Amino acid sequence: MINKNDTDRQLDKAMDESGKKVEASLLQPREGAGKYWWETFLRGHISEINRRFSQAKALYITAPAKAPVDLFSYIREAALCFEIGRYLPAIILASHSVELILERDQRMQASRALVRHDGERVTLCSRNLVGARDLGLPVEALLSPGEKLDQDTSIIFAARRDRVAQGNVSDWFRAISEYLPTVEPDALDQLEKAQRFVVTWFNNSPNVRAGEP
Repeated sequence: MINKNDTDRQLDKAMDESGKKVEASLLQPREGAGKYWWETFLRGHISEINRRFSQAKALYITAPAKAPVDLFSYIREAALCFEIGRYLPAIILASHSVELILERDQRMQASRALVRHDGERVTLCSRNLVGARDLGLPVEALLSPGEKLDQDTSIIFAARRDRVAQGNVSDWFRAISEYLPTVEPDALDQLEKAQRFVVTWFNNSPNVRAGEP
């Protein structure tokens, strides 16, 4: 049921001070505006970017041509987003790098005891993480200190991913695309856990053999 008071509040937010309806539009930037915008952004944030760059581990692969392009692109892009302070895409990409492994690992594909979306895609839920751990995947890399994995409780990594997927992130922002300071450590935590999971899985998975992508 739609709450009339909630609807009235939404309408109030869509009106400016003169009582006119607030509308969105797409504008074509002027020639050279991108160069000016990015130069200004980088000058104003370079010290923060450098600090975050030192926090996000640099991903190194001995034979890049033999690595899964999509998987390592996801996790590297997540780090880049974190470094320039784009925390929402950083969390999304870091989470999906883990989901991609859950979907494609041969041990996971062979299991019939997993929760699947539309009968195919393995979802990032507690039951599947328990199953992945029992099958030998490095799920401990996704746990916070003192955190335990069981089928009845969602770990922080999965809960954070679910929050983004459900659109429950409005309290992360003070304005459009302007994050509150408290979001940065959450994004870093999500990135570091995903990085550990991806690297440990890649180095130890029976899926990955020398000389094969």
